[in-house]
Amino acid sequence: MSYKALLFAGLAWMATTPQVAASPPDVAFDCKSMPEVCTNMCWAVRCASPTFPQTLNWDNPSEDIKKERRKSAGCQKGNKCNKGKKGPGHRGGVYTSCDEYPFASTSDSVFPNGHQVSRCVPPIENSRQGNALKNTYARFKKQGFKSHSLQIAFGNPGSPGVNYCNNQPCKNDGFEVQDGMIKKRAEEPLFKFYKTSSGMVLGSLTAIDTPSNFTREVGEEEQVAAQFEAWRETVDGEEVHVMSDVVLEEMPFDEAMKSFNQGE
Repeated sequence: MSYKALLFAGLAWMATTPQVAASPPDVAFDCKSMPEVCTNMCWAVRCASPTFPQTLNWDNPSEDIKKERRKSAGCQKGNKCNKGKKGPGHRGGVYTSCDEYPFASTSDSVFPNGHQVSRCVPPIENSRQGNALKNTYARFKKQGFKSHSLQIAFGNPGSPGVNYCNNQPCKNDGFEVQDGMIKKRAEEPLFKFYKTSSGMVLGSLTAIDTPSNFTREVGEEEQVAAQFEAWRETVDGEEVHVMSDVVLEEMPFDEAMKSFNQGE
């Protein structure tokens, strides 16, 4: 599809879709370090049937409640992704961990009527996603919140191995599971892309305020320039490297595509 066609489709979709107030993300997942997990999240918010929002509700649930929510998503212990198991979306190999969206730590995972999306992913990627969320929830708790809205965004959405975050066609690759089956989706809403001060590109269906400050984790191989404020936080006994970044402006689609290609 050409850029003009994508732009026209995006404008048409925006005209028929209720717009919500823009705000900076609470957590920006680095898709470079978790391409399979980002693929699952982007399918869930853009391509699933029904889709889910990018702004969720963290309700600080107990472990028992999270266990029930994972079971509803098909990600309970002994699920389809585990070694020796079978079922829709099973992949084998290194894809032995079940990733669900919305997260079990949010009440959106039980409304409306479940419908969570799941995908078999490498365990290391699920751990990286979980650590990013734990760090975000720790900030909420330090501020005294027992529940809080959670807006997510996708950092480096054009990284190798990432699907659906880069406005690719919503054609199920055979591993996206919803309601226990491989579902298809005809509608294809389009992500917007945003420049940040650090050079990370953010992808989001939800509008983001520009300019706006946000806090994010530093990528494993990322070098933080001297002008940025960066620090380390302790979350569940582990040290996490975080930084303050700024969403500068929305990027034209072709400029975003060019930056993705240069990063390959």
